[in-house]
Amino acid sequence: MGTDDVPLDDKAKRMRDLLSSFYSPDPSTTSDASSKYATLDAINTASFDPDQYMNLLVQKSNLEGLLQRHVEMAAEIKNLDTDLQMLVYENYNKFISATDAIKRMKSNIVGMETNMEQLLDKIMSVQSRSDGVNTSLFEKREHIEKLHRTRNLLRKVQFIYDLPARLGKCIKSESYADAVRFYTGAMPIFKAYGDTSFQDCKRASEEAVAMVVKNLQGKLFSDSESIQARAEAAVLLKQLDFPVETLKAKLLEKLEQSLGDVQLKPEDLDSVSVESNDASKQGADSDSVPVTAHEASVREFAEAIRAYRVIFPDSEMQLIKLAQDLIRKHLETTEQHVKKRTSSANLLSVLRIIWRDVLLMDDVLHEAVLPDFSLEAAQIAVKEYIISTFSHLLQDISGSFYCCCHPKFVVVLLELQMPENSNNRT
Repeated sequence: MGTDDVPLDDKAKRMRDLLSSFYSPDPSTTSDASSKYATLDAINTASFDPDQYMNLLVQKSNLEGLLQRHVEMAAEIKNLDTDLQMLVYENYNKFISATDAIKRMKSNIVGMETNMEQLLDKIMSVQSRSDGVNTSLFEKREHIEKLHRTRNLLRKVQFIYDLPARLGKCIKSESYADAVRFYTGAMPIFKAYGDTSFQDCKRASEEAVAMVVKNLQGKLFSDSESIQARAEAAVLLKQLDFPVETLKAKLLEKLEQSLGDVQLKPEDLDSVSVESNDASKQGADSDSVPVTAHEASVREFAEAIRAYRVIFPDSEMQLIKLAQDLIRKHLETTEQHVKKRTSSANLLSVLRIIWRDVLLMDDVLHEAVLPDFSLEAAQIAVKEYIISTFSHLLQDISGSFYCCCHPKFVVVLLELQMPENSNNRT
């Protein structure tokens, strides 16, 4: 029978058993219990006894079973011989490949050894030359280090003597950051030796730095400069130990003074008409609506607050109070305005202007929570307008009936007007 009659699982099992028998531990380490109780399945164990196996096989099988077992064992023997032959061939190829790899490694190592020897010779040569240089320069090393220190000192001295000219060039080119960096670098030398040989350089440098401080103050107070340039000027003044807090107070005072220019005035509210209300409804594009002078001034004020906040980050509470004061004065002016005879359209136009100012200020100072603050104050203004409107209406009605009504009816109207006036005072 050929190997094709044996199932694939049995063949794989035999292969595993063959490998197991090849890599199995020493048979002497197995227990003696298996040798005492041999069975027909013990043919693959280390304690297999052929005579005992044949006796058991003859006792349990008839002639036909013995012949069948003979055929099966012959097929298994043939398969095992084939498997052993395949294992030998496979290992032989691997041994040949390993031998070739070892030969290649040996040839590479031989070339590497030659290169390592050459490298070692070069390293020894470099080390010998380095030792020679160290030996020859050992006596002059301290002198060379001394000369090097002297050279560095001369560079610093030359820098001090050239400092006034450097500062002058920086002032002409408006490179104030470089001027501050040069002067702060020379400050330790001026503090230590400014009263001796560097006295003239110190005096000229201080004069130039005074000009730098003056120009930086001008940039800080200039409205035409960008926010970044003004913030940089404040930082440079701090580096020069200039009392920036005084500038902070002056800038805040300037903002408070400009507050009166941007707040709404009674004459401005009188000029507000329904046209401003209609203009705000023209199209979805806000660019088509012209910017009023009041809106332009509020934008400038908001940008000033933005710059102040960048320059002085710790001034948030002061700016919040300033923004709230602006909106509060807007609404106070509105409350005084609605006490006059005015239309609801005019009131809506005024409130729309105030709300636009609130949004502009909220964009640069969101922490002030101006929308909520303004809504609460606007409610008071609307209530005041309603009270004032009813009061004017009552006055008109009472005035119309003075001449054409019975005196008793006039007395009733006056009695109605008296509680209304008391409510207004309340």
